[in-house]
Amino acid sequence: MFSKVLIANRGEIACRIARTLRRMGVAVATVHSTADANALHVQEIGESVWIGDGPARQSYLDIDAVLKAAQAVGADAIHPGFGFLSENPLLARRCAEFGITFIGPTPETLELFGDKSAAKLAAQRLGIPTAGGLANATEDAERVLSAISDLPLPCVVKAVAGGGGKGMRVIRSIEAAREAVEAAIREGRSSFGDGRVIVERYLNKPRHVEVQILGDGAGNVVHLYDRECSLQRRHQKVIEEAPVCSISDELRGQLWAHSVALGEAARYLGLGTVEFAVTQDAAVFLEVNPRLQVEHPVTESVLGLDLVELQVRTVADRRLAVQQAQVPAPCGHAVQARLYAEDAAQGFLPSTGRIEAFSVGLGVRADNGVIAGCEISPHYDPMIAKLIAYDSTRERALKRLREALQQTTVLGVTSNRAFLISLLGMPQVAANTVDTETIDEWLAAHAKSRECVGHVAALMAVWRHAVHRASAASGAWGDAALTGWRMRRDPAGKAGMLSITPRYDVSTPSGRWKVGFGATRPDGLWPVRIDDELFDVGVGQPLADGSWLVTLGRRTMRMSARCQAGCAWADLEEAQLALDIKPLHAAQGGGGADHSGVAVAPMMGLMVAIHVEAGQKVAAGDRLATLESMKMEMPVVAAIDGVVRWVGCSVGGKVERNQELFRIADEA
Repeated sequence: MFSKVLIANRGEIACRIARTLRRMGVAVATVHSTADANALHVQEIGESVWIGDGPARQSYLDIDAVLKAAQAVGADAIHPGFGFLSENPLLARRCAEFGITFIGPTPETLELFGDKSAAKLAAQRLGIPTAGGLANATEDAERVLSAISDLPLPCVVKAVAGGGGKGMRVIRSIEAAREAVEAAIREGRSSFGDGRVIVERYLNKPRHVEVQILGDGAGNVVHLYDRECSLQRRHQKVIEEAPVCSISDELRGQLWAHSVALGEAARYLGLGTVEFAVTQDAAVFLEVNPRLQVEHPVTESVLGLDLVELQVRTVADRRLAVQQAQVPAPCGHAVQARLYAEDAAQGFLPSTGRIEAFSVGLGVRADNGVIAGCEISPHYDPMIAKLIAYDSTRERALKRLREALQQTTVLGVTSNRAFLISLLGMPQVAANTVDTETIDEWLAAHAKSRECVGHVAALMAVWRHAVHRASAASGAWGDAALTGWRMRRDPAGKAGMLSITPRYDVSTPSGRWKVGFGATRPDGLWPVRIDDELFDVGVGQPLADGSWLVTLGRRTMRMSARCQAGCAWADLEEAQLALDIKPLHAAQGGGGADHSGVAVAPMMGLMVAIHVEAGQKVAAGDRLATLESMKMEMPVVAAIDGVVRWVGCSVGGKVERNQELFRIADEA
């Protein structure tokens, strides 16, 4: 067994791996970038080596820095976790040169399965069904476009080293092909250091089923049953569960056999996952992920096994830590949700900043990479935590997970918590009639309305006003907890400030409202006017956990809220918002200029492409530039028709959130 392992990763997976290694009696150390100097994995593990600046290419993807860190702490093994260098054959090869064990497959296996093109050809040699298309990888955009012109649409372009939906684009029209291909190549280069892509036939509404395997490097491979990950958004897994409940036992057996055969042929070492797209007509091989998976906890829950321990023991001893006959059959059901710092109301844009408060509901396992006080950086994946619910049946596990999410609080950054709660309440999810396009179709049909966001904005204006009054004696309205404060109505209907009609300007990323309200009525509710609509809002007593009971129209619900220097965060079951709240007189005074012709950066990031130049005519909705942040690309678009009068950014330059990038004016 190893004496000390360097965990070459960050966030929740670094913390999770460290817990298992310490339980096994193995010493651990980790690495960090400048941006992660105070990150949770650094705090929990205790010993950490700085390996570079914030961008992953300058730190977590720097092989030399990782190897030097391993030598500095005296590690005899490196665990790469997932993402970053976990599928990089060069790191595995360099580890051998340094006399350090790479806890993962051999370099040759990584070259085979870490390359979607090579993996697809390997599956075909074994007679495993695959999707057609251009199997030979290239980063020549013209060659890819030529191949697409010969294929029926839609088709899909995939980065050979990609994962998690990154470097992947569905092409539904020839007109959109060039932009999609160039984006896939860019994402492959920036996220994985490899811009090569392949083209495949696009499968219509498949289910995503995968098989977990474990191999000893000598041709002996076992399967650890299966998982379903069909609930995806833009090819990024959102909800994962085990075991699979949507396929026949006959097909299940075929998928196990295909997966084991692939592992045996490659003399697979360690943990791996073989992924399939399952339609009514066929099951098609997708890829092999030669590493630990994000969704491994659901398998652990139903088998009662620690997959990280099995992985470490098998790699250390070069023999299987468990034989097939010793693997227990799945018992019960487990479901995992990925809690991200992202704004569902704004196309799931990543949300950066300091987490002011974070707590997870009861009854679930939480693998978290942050706590209150941690920063969500623009440089990395914005995952906050994984919540895993286990119960005797799928129905009970789904219910347990949804209830835990309802009790979870995230303040300071916007999260997808409300989206997950709504998703788990869908009838299709309960009935298990989902596929990989279910979420995208649902989002298109049930986009959060501006009216709903406006109601929450009005509620927060009332809450802010009450908070301001309660803390006026101390001269500060930014206290986060306001412990012991109670909202009391005046029996006479007038109590100084309550008899005044305060007005606030409230803005969110999706809209701006002027909110007016009067004194509380005898029933304790506040009459509120927003735009031309009248409704009631109530703010009750704070609860023991610091949240509030609030009333919005006829509904009473729990709300967590925090405010600081004019900024506020609201976290309710139906929505989570970051808001700017100003007294109306403070919000006015800029001359009332119309700034719709100014395009700003939606968040901090790197400018990867500029599509227009000064003097060029544009129409509302035209893409002006492409910004990369948190390994995601997002467009900057024109809000009006006109002519680009000024460009304030350049390719390769860093931009800040709300930084002015373009000015557009009427042609006249």
